[in-house]
Amino acid sequence: MAAIEIRNVKIFDGIKITDQERVVIEHGVISAKKVGDRIVHGNGGTLLPGLIDSHVHLYEQKNLEDMTRYGITTALDMGTRSPDIIDHLRNLPGLTDIRSCYSPAFAKDSELSEKMGFTVTSNVTSPIDAERFVKEQVAHGADYIKVILEEQSVNGGGAPFPPKVLSAVVEKAHQYGKRVITHVIAPKTYQEAIETGVDVLTHTPFAIGLPRPLIEKLSAKKMVAIPTMYMMKGIVETIKQKNPLIPFDYNYVRETVATMHTCGVTLIAGTDSNINDPTTPFSAPYGISLLDELCLMVDAGLTPIEALQSATSIPADYWGLNDRGVIKAGNRADLLLVNGDPTTDIHAIKHTRRVWILGKETELR
Repeated sequence: MAAIEIRNVKIFDGIKITDQERVVIEHGVISAKKVGDRIVHGNGGTLLPGLIDSHVHLYEQKNLEDMTRYGITTALDMGTRSPDIIDHLRNLPGLTDIRSCYSPAFAKDSELSEKMGFTVTSNVTSPIDAERFVKEQVAHGADYIKVILEEQSVNGGGAPFPPKVLSAVVEKAHQYGKRVITHVIAPKTYQEAIETGVDVLTHTPFAIGLPRPLIEKLSAKKMVAIPTMYMMKGIVETIKQKNPLIPFDYNYVRETVATMHTCGVTLIAGTDSNINDPTTPFSAPYGISLLDELCLMVDAGLTPIEALQSATSIPADYWGLNDRGVIKAGNRADLLLVNGDPTTDIHAIKHTRRVWILGKETELR
């Protein structure tokens, strides 16, 4: 197989801009070779590792096609109704590579599980039942465990997830070597998640600001946040179109993320892209939403390089995806070529030119 040399590019390797101007791909990985057999001219564009979206919901192959088109070469599913869907979408050649939690856990009396299309087995009824739930997801092939913490004032009928049950889920997941991600959209559920020792908190409150002491505690415990700013912004704007007086405000989201950044919380980019979810008034489109997410993160105070790291090297390292997220010899040749320089102007990330997955250029344009 011919070695492909991508030359005349600025290279962001997932961590920093390097002094290299070319990358060679061979046998699906990044080669240590300096010269290739076939030349691809980058014409002064920027080459980056394929992007990682750390929060999506998957339903069909088109979701992967849409993500691939924009250079999202890895995505983490955070809850899909049928294990068969995920099994069908895994390892499809030339498309976004995925990980999944399979079914998220809901509280015993939650109505959301049925509304979202999950079976009653997703409701965890007791600390003892937590072991049953975690075992089932691990048996499916779950890469991590997801828990939905509901908030009465936001969901309009939320069922509390008892701390003892949540703690049991966390304990059992950790025994299996799985991290625990929690859906949280209010200070109260943030507090519960922090106190029970979960690993990742996803979403950002938009009905009220997140108090700085809580953010500082989040940082001190080295927990990770996936803000899903684009999704929160879409929800607020959609709801306020129907009810302008409702006290939801995207500025709460922006200010919270800015404070998280200042306090040193590890931030990872995710979109919550979904379709056919009756519990949300807004659906973030696949692929392009992650590019918008990075722009919003910069607007909240991250540098363009920090935002890019949140979708490349940081999630790859955190999720144990040690063969991607950084452009270096031996890693998967998952690559994105864009016009312009997103390390100085983050909006350039939207100017997608070419995408490679495992060294093969995608035909999706």
